[in-house]
Amino acid sequence: MSLTKTLCRSGAAGLVAFLTLNVALVVGAARGTPPAKPAESTAKNPPSFQPGKASAAVPTPETATVGIYLIDIRDLSPAKGTFTCDFWIWSQSTGAENVLGELQFVNAERVVWYAEGKPEVKGMNCFKRRGTGVFRMGWNLRHYPYDSQILPIQMEYTMRDVAKMKLLPDTSNSGVSAKNIPTGWKMTGFKLQPDTVAYTSNLGDPNLGNARGEFSRLTAIVDLSRRDTAEYWTLVSSAYVAVVMMLVSFFMEIDKPASRFGLLGASLFASVISLRSALAGLGNFGTLADQLHLIVIGYIIFALGVTITLNHLFHRGADEKKLRVASIVTAIVVAVSFAFINFLLILRHPAV
Repeated sequence: MSLTKTLCRSGAAGLVAFLTLNVALVVGAARGTPPAKPAESTAKNPPSFQPGKASAAVPTPETATVGIYLIDIRDLSPAKGTFTCDFWIWSQSTGAENVLGELQFVNAERVVWYAEGKPEVKGMNCFKRRGTGVFRMGWNLRHYPYDSQILPIQMEYTMRDVAKMKLLPDTSNSGVSAKNIPTGWKMTGFKLQPDTVAYTSNLGDPNLGNARGEFSRLTAIVDLSRRDTAEYWTLVSSAYVAVVMMLVSFFMEIDKPASRFGLLGASLFASVISLRSALAGLGNFGTLADQLHLIVIGYIIFALGVTITLNHLFHRGADEKKLRVASIVTAIVVAVSFAFINFLLILRHPAV
């Protein structure tokens, strides 16, 4: 009987040890820490499994407060996809490193520095610089010249990952000099936005192992808009003149197609030249003016088709008066439909 009790106790102890080992293995796998080898478990326990000791706390990253003030925004170029601005930028931290000197401008074509200073503040490490930069941006010209654009300046610190260094925005002192906004533009917003950017690489830092690198980023975002009615009418005036020429062609004599063809050819040529002029300074197709030009060209091609049809019917003996009435009715339908389509086009661009 005593032997049975002994065996039961031994079995229970073995079961407890087995369950304990399995729990340790599961916990170790969940934490990403390999389980300790049995041969080394008594000689050298891994820190995460040492009894009586809590796991190490995640260190708090150092912080650096960064601000930027844009002095002059200019040379907005849709063709190049860039803008230029002068700016002051500064950093404040308690660490020894010059965060400002190691800051990278991710979307910059180039940055030129003019001046640099180091304000003396007890207990803080402060730096400031003034420079000029050319920065890339994505232009949205669908509503041009009644458009809104977003001008970003992306600043990133990649010398240490975000777990060791984090950038904080100096929102109270950052901003834009409103008096130096380009002519014809209006500033509608500004913000200095913090973010964390991740790369599928440790960027040469072995401490990160094979993990992806995550780094601190600040983005200064300027919102600009313009409502240039004069520019719009400069772009589309030739197109509207072409529409008038096209409508006049419907009232010309049926038996003189050469005059009609000449007038329609001139209107088509004027529309194409006007469209090329609208594209020349932008390098981007699909603006409000471009859409109007394409509609006008489509109507002119339709008018050419009507002229050919009427001329064909006339030479086959159709009544000239009836053909002339049909031509006038077609002109009225074209005029009304063009006005309606033009109205719908404007509705899609409420800023007009």
